[in-house]
Amino acid sequence: MIRRFSDIVKEETKIYSHLYFIFVILTDGCIHDMKLTTKLMVDLSYQPISVIIVGIGDNDFEEMDKLDADKVVLTDSDGRVAARDIC
Repeated sequence: MIRRFSDIVKEETKIYSHLYFIFVILTDGCIHDMKLTTKLMVDLSYQPISVIIVGIGDNDFEEMDKLDADKVVLTDSDGRVAARDIC
């Protein structure tokens, strides 16, 4: 979903440069591929986007906290740093 959303944003901002997007993630806290998710979030940080993460249930949301990047700047596995905090 994150990848598809990123593709939509890239296409739409080519046509409408004034748009801003909000992406809401409803999650139980489980991330199946943290490396890819982090890369996609770093990619999104260069777009006009905010991401809202809503935790559902009482599972461990530690991985979501890492994406929030309040304490440490979000960096992907290639060493690319997020342009800004989008969560």
